[in-house]
Amino acid sequence: MNFKKLLSTIVIAGASLTSANLAHAQADFKPSGNLWGYVFGDYYYKPHADSVGRGGGNVQYKGGNSIPNNAFQIRRAYLGYDYNITSKFSAYAVLANEQNVDAGGNNTVYVKYAYLKWSNIFKNSNLLIGQIATPSFATSMNTEPLWGYRAIERTIMDMHNNDGSSDLGISLQGKAWQQKNAADTLRPTFVGYNVLIGNNASAKPETDMFKKFRGSLFVSTMKQALTLGVYADFNRSQLLPVHVETTTIKGYAHYNAKIVKVGVEYFQQTSMNGDVYTNSSATNKQYASTAQTGLSVFVTGNIIKEKLSFFARMDMYNGDNNYNSANTYSASAIGVKVPDPTDPTGVKTIFSSAATFDNQMFLSAGLDYSPMPRVHIMPNIWYNEYTNLNTNTSGKLKKDYDFVPRVTFYFLFNSSKTVSNNGMNN
Repeated sequence: MNFKKLLSTIVIAGASLTSANLAHAQADFKPSGNLWGYVFGDYYYKPHADSVGRGGGNVQYKGGNSIPNNAFQIRRAYLGYDYNITSKFSAYAVLANEQNVDAGGNNTVYVKYAYLKWSNIFKNSNLLIGQIATPSFATSMNTEPLWGYRAIERTIMDMHNNDGSSDLGISLQGKAWQQKNAADTLRPTFVGYNVLIGNNASAKPETDMFKKFRGSLFVSTMKQALTLGVYADFNRSQLLPVHVETTTIKGYAHYNAKIVKVGVEYFQQTSMNGDVYTNSSATNKQYASTAQTGLSVFVTGNIIKEKLSFFARMDMYNGDNNYNSANTYSASAIGVKVPDPTDPTGVKTIFSSAATFDNQMFLSAGLDYSPMPRVHIMPNIWYNEYTNLNTNTSGKLKKDYDFVPRVTFYFLFNSSKTVSNNGMNN
């Protein structure tokens, strides 16, 4: 047999063997699905409300004295279904009720996630298309799952609406590098990544031509006890009369000592030409960039293993580093209220958006009691303080707060979905 015939025989035999193995794997594969869900809510009592009704964005209990001072509420209810189509393809869908109401004031449900996943499109990487979790805080190895107490409160970027938790688009995510010898604690266990191109409309229909670009990179080391991560995004939202572009950078660290977990994250979001204002030196409209910053630190720990834990968190949020008390703002990427002595309330609404011209300090602390797996009862306190950025303000307009003691309940239900740490990491 000459060389060409030998090579041809080897190639044909190899292809036949590979085809047979794939056919055998597909023959062994059985499509399967899993119905799952979870619910969390509270009984809360609000003895003190911010007199101006500040908050904005996704801040709970905003609105001053216009809301009931005590109530039972469900803040989130998820119903999801995961379906393995083949060994390579799977589909995911989640219906959510997150205090959304229709025109009649009734609770409504919407599609929070709905996407197709192509596993191992190439080694250690997956391709997702559809309504996907964004890598700003909600995805694996990011601050929300690392913090583990979404039932208590959103992470700082989510709380101030600096990005949505889901978006319609396409994502590539996976591990860029993985250690072969996981016992070597001086080297990273793995380096992961997540990139997403989306509409930047969350679960709503697209309304403009622009797309938002997001990306995160994270490192897990010390046998996955220490996680370090960075995130960045870019979004153009307007071309005329001026360009408006928003960029975000974020860094975070999380250490899990098994008994105690501690973490910190910092972000800055800049919106070019986000502010529109006039002042005494220029009566025509002027544009300036807004700059929001936030620092969040948290700690959680076990008191009785898988029965009783504690948690505490503090956020420091700056509504606009570039705010100037000498300006009269007519619109802002972040501001919704500015001082107005001519108005009986002392403020006027100028723009519907994510936050106010205030610095905010948020505090939360409580206990997590789990009488049985996947059921949690969590007495806790919720406190948010507002400090107006305008130097000419005083009294309660200058500084006030919302204070809410509450009892939070949280339960998970599913058939086979894995829940780590008795659900405390979910």
